[in-house]
Amino acid sequence: MPAQRLRLRYIVAFAVLFLGLEAYCSTVPGFQAAGINYLFQIPAPLFAVAGCLWRARSVAGRGQARWNLLAMGLLFWDCGISLSAWEELFQHVPFQIASLSDFAFFFFGVPILFALSRPAAEQHYAAFAWLDGIQAIFAGYLTYVTIFSVLPFSAATIQPITAALLTQTYNVENFALVGIGILRLVASSKEGEAHRFYQIACAFLATYGVGVGVYNHIAIATNGQTALDAIVNVPFLLLALMTLFIPAAEDWEMETIAPRSRLGLFIDFASPIFFTISLLALGMVTLRHHFRLGIAAIGVGLAIYGIRTTLLQIRDMQTQEELQRARDRLEAISLQDGLTGIANRRHFDQVLEREWLRAMRTRDPLSLLLIDLDYFKNLNDSHGHRFGDRCLIDVAGALTAVAARTGDLVARYGGEEFAAVLPATSREAAEAIAAKMRRAVQELKIINKTEIGDLLSTSIGISTYVFPDAGSTAMLIEASDQALYKAKQNGRNRIEFASMPTAIESYLN
Repeated sequence: MPAQRLRLRYIVAFAVLFLGLEAYCSTVPGFQAAGINYLFQIPAPLFAVAGCLWRARSVAGRGQARWNLLAMGLLFWDCGISLSAWEELFQHVPFQIASLSDFAFFFFGVPILFALSRPAAEQHYAAFAWLDGIQAIFAGYLTYVTIFSVLPFSAATIQPITAALLTQTYNVENFALVGIGILRLVASSKEGEAHRFYQIACAFLATYGVGVGVYNHIAIATNGQTALDAIVNVPFLLLALMTLFIPAAEDWEMETIAPRSRLGLFIDFASPIFFTISLLALGMVTLRHHFRLGIAAIGVGLAIYGIRTTLLQIRDMQTQEELQRARDRLEAISLQDGLTGIANRRHFDQVLEREWLRAMRTRDPLSLLLIDLDYFKNLNDSHGHRFGDRCLIDVAGALTAVAARTGDLVARYGGEEFAAVLPATSREAAEAIAAKMRRAVQELKIINKTEIGDLLSTSIGISTYVFPDAGSTAMLIEASDQALYKAKQNGRNRIEFASMPTAIESYLN
């Protein structure tokens, strides 16, 4: 921390010395004539560019792209001041007339608008970046036409707008960038690198807008003879300091997961339209002198907006489908036993209730089997729980292979107990299926030496609902449980049946 404070003092001292020397040189007429002030105005934006690129290396994803776009805009501005030096010192272009450097000055806002227009929560979607890039290029083309009143690379004579009108254009551009930056700052969450970026960008754009506005107003009044050249460099040096000494967010992805207000979400997802609005505005300005170009610009803006909206709708539909598939997978997992892979108790309850209602409508019989593995605790104690788990998996597979009809369900009822729901199955058919299940388990030849034998065996209780008997799913389960209890009482490794209570018995109970 002390080293960082010392470094901050050195850099601030350098910035103050830099601005002081520039201010002094601006007051010396001979220095102004020799263009000494450009020795300060050209490197100042490069300091800010270096700060943005350094900041981009410390973040990732969309945060990195934003800082790179801001650096790109500053490079356009630096190209503008370099062209301005060439035009003033070697071509002697009058100050009152807009020139090619003014196009670079104006175009520096396009990459910055690009950075401000990117939704913070938007996933990487290459098509959106390409669409915004097309709008940016078209906007730059229209900017050239607006400033020079002629199409690029044409043989027509360039008729640029006056410096006074261009200054008003600059002020509108700077005011719009500050306003958009503030909106994005409000929309962003309080955590994450996005919020830091918008804070720094707003501070820079506000300082730049005020400084350049004051400088241009005085320069027009004095025909370019002003000692306020240093005021233009203040925003760039401030930006360089902020990028270096305002710490980056520890978790740049926080911007996509932190909760935001409805207003913030609205501004965030409406921000891409800023580019479209800019393109439409430039197209309408161009209509007077270049009707076809203006109509083309308006058409491109509307077409890109329509394409973006369509892509968003397609992505929303895909997202909904993915969410539905995810919900279906979660539902399937919630109805599946984690060990054996067959239906769990929750699934069993749902299917039994559904098949009960179906049996009431169709008047078909409904049978329920409760299956218990005899002396399974002895198997776990003798061979370990991992061996017992493998046995449960094998038993579940054997039972499922027997009850293989459409509509049949074998579920893990709990522990070493299984259940089988058999729709449209009479008592006799249920007893036949139970016998097959009992043999299927014995054929697994799982060693479990007990008083009833050397192999793992099963006890099965059966109960069947027959129309028009009264009852409920709970009574069917209770009858099957009584049958299973009877099988255990009678020596295990056997099948027993218990009838559901009759209507009279249900009424008496």
